[in-house]
Amino acid sequence: MGKISLNKHIIELNDFVNSADNIRKPGKYLLGISATDERNLNSNFSVRYFFGGTDGIDEYSVKVGERFQSISKICPAAKMYEREIYDLFGLLPAGHPDLRPLMLYPENWDFSVHPLRKDYNNLIPEMKKYGKYKFKEVSGEGIFEVLVGPVHAGIIEPGHFRFSLAGEPVLQLEIRHFWKHRGIEKVCEGKDFVEALDLVSKISGDNNVNIAIGYLEAVESILNVEITERAKYVRVILAELERIWNYVRDVAWIFMDIGFALPAQNLFALQEDLMRLNKNLSGHRFLFNSLTVGGVNLDLVPAKLKTIEDTVKKVENVIKDCEGFILNSSTVLDRLEFTGKINHKTAEELSLCGISARASGLPRDSRVEFPYLIYDKLNLKPVLLDGGDVLARTVLRIKEIYVSKKIITDLLFNLPEGDIAAVYENKPEAYKNAVGNSETSRGNAFFYIMADDKGKIYRLKYIDPSFRIWPSIQYGVLGNIIADFPLINKSLNLSYSGNDM
Repeated sequence: MGKISLNKHIIELNDFVNSADNIRKPGKYLLGISATDERNLNSNFSVRYFFGGTDGIDEYSVKVGERFQSISKICPAAKMYEREIYDLFGLLPAGHPDLRPLMLYPENWDFSVHPLRKDYNNLIPEMKKYGKYKFKEVSGEGIFEVLVGPVHAGIIEPGHFRFSLAGEPVLQLEIRHFWKHRGIEKVCEGKDFVEALDLVSKISGDNNVNIAIGYLEAVESILNVEITERAKYVRVILAELERIWNYVRDVAWIFMDIGFALPAQNLFALQEDLMRLNKNLSGHRFLFNSLTVGGVNLDLVPAKLKTIEDTVKKVENVIKDCEGFILNSSTVLDRLEFTGKINHKTAEELSLCGISARASGLPRDSRVEFPYLIYDKLNLKPVLLDGGDVLARTVLRIKEIYVSKKIITDLLFNLPEGDIAAVYENKPEAYKNAVGNSETSRGNAFFYIMADDKGKIYRLKYIDPSFRIWPSIQYGVLGNIIADFPLINKSLNLSYSGNDM
């Protein structure tokens, strides 16, 4: 198994904050921040900062009391994590510029109750009005607001978008999510690793295979499980199939949003073929329950391999036609080019990942940066564009489909012989911890997991790519007209459920 190179540093908080080199180390960017209530172990809370880069991941572990120093002024990407810690642990990030509640909305939650503390009694506070959320305001002559959501038409999940406008151009967008926080991290405490796998694979269903891979990378490290070569190959094939159908759907919705229904419907039909393939392989259209601790639950017999080969060939042919249509249609280019631009500097400061980063010229691909399974053998290089706009994000998805198709066809008929699951011991070393990551269709899925002294989960922290990327849309819409917001939103295609766990 390709193991993550994790460089651990135990450091005093002041030393960490006062040394900009730790936070702004060249080539490093923030993967996430995780807090843990370790008062029963060492009388402290721990805050762990994870920075990724080409030489692996640096973990800075800091022991804190009821407060810790915010780093958001020198690392803007830290803002959301610190607000989350303030809500769920009650630890004050001193110096934070915006401490409005993030996860637990004050209208209906007693802010003296912090669910991720170990002494939380699992009782929901009395549901009454505890406060009022204050939105940022833009004032001036002729400026008005348009409020969208949190309840939307159709099946879209809840999210509130508040636009400040001068005519049609957007001056400010403020997003407020977390309307259906499910408490998955808390629910996973005390669960065994197999039970928790079922929970985390449902965090964001359209990326369940790749999220589960990130989870299993951490769990199998804790358990010292080395999965078989055949299981690694099968996991990669399933992961790339999931990536392909996501990107086919994403491009289809881009066409729908600019009024080109015919190419959109062709792509939706192709998506249906891919989801029927999923059902054929795993029994489920979303490939649920395909993975297990120590391996996979399904094998790829010769008949299924041929079906996969035929389907991805069809995908390539249809996508080539779509690519030509996009690049040769002035009407399409007029809608996509320069729309929703997220520039390189903004992407870097917000520590974006996945398509959103690579379309702005940042080489962020976990399969390359922190290779896992057999990705280190595939000679992958990040596919980059630098436009940062809807066009770049759309074309990049098409290029990524070609990459995934090649990975699948290269592996299909070179599967190693052997078992599809390894035997492992259930109980790990007490309080052993590990990180795991994978590259979903949206970007890096990152896990920090600590076992307890009974072999169950003591702390599970998951950071979805959508949590990292959602703030960027507030910059991408600036100067665009409000009518382009749905298109910009679709081009990022972020998960509400993955963002709000």
